[in-house]
Amino acid sequence: IKNSQLVVRSLVYCRNGRKKEKMRFPKALQPAQVTILGYGALQSESSSRLTFPDLTNFRHVRVKNMRRVFGHPHLFLLNEEGLYDASPAVGSLKIASLSAEPVSSTSTNNSNSSIVSSSNCISFVAAAFDVTLDDAQRIDFIKREPEYKITTTPFFSLEDDEDHHNKNNVNYGNNVESVAQPAGEGVICVASQDAAIPDVIKTMKPSNIPSVWHLSHDSGILPFDIYLRHCLLSVEKVGGKPHESFLHETYLADRHTTLAEYLDKNGEEVLASRPPPHLAARFSG
Repeated sequence: IKNSQLVVRSLVYCRNGRKKEKMRFPKALQPAQVTILGYGALQSESSSRLTFPDLTNFRHVRVKNMRRVFGHPHLFLLNEEGLYDASPAVGSLKIASLSAEPVSSTSTNNSNSSIVSSSNCISFVAAAFDVTLDDAQRIDFIKREPEYKITTTPFFSLEDDEDHHNKNNVNYGNNVESVAQPAGEGVICVASQDAAIPDVIKTMKPSNIPSVWHLSHDSGILPFDIYLRHCLLSVEKVGGKPHESFLHETYLADRHTTLAEYLDKNGEEVLASRPPPHLAARFSG
């Protein structure tokens, strides 16, 4: 990202009266050992190791009460020279990156998805892996994800999708409901608010895009082809539930259209896209 040092200073350092500046990190990144939850390009272990080469215990889990959505501009790619023309005559709506946004436990999406999660709430399958963090890695993490809120959320075993009966039972009157218990808690990048991100990050979006995090559901923005291809190549390496979840439990900005529905009409164009040579290693799954 251009001006990356300025981004880090805006996000990581704080004034301590007249004393020397000191580093601060999101609470989620403060422990020495954390579990990272990856829901986009980090779906395969090989992709994850490009960013976290020393990760351990790679597996897939379910994240509940979160919606995976292409709903905000991909700031990194939009700042790469030659990848986007913001002029009114050319400016494409294919600019979106992925985020996870918290939703009510009673929310559902009205889609024709063939994938139904164990609790019938909005959820998705994500990669989970364990890493040991030092301050240099914390800074790198923030540099990679400058617009997001970095927080933690519970995750659940994929075995819960098939087996609800070996969990704790909760008695509601005459009804007994099986309640899955979290398998752990992981660090996740979720949707933030424009007011919460420094001005230097807001300037990374094109001038014709009014907001980073507050675009309307009918804004019409669509996945950035290069990024979507990258995610698809990553999750196709894994197959199975992670792949099916990515297709059927990922939504466009309208929060209704599934990625599978979008790819039915646009898949060939997406897969035909290519990153520029200097990004080929990073954006090829």
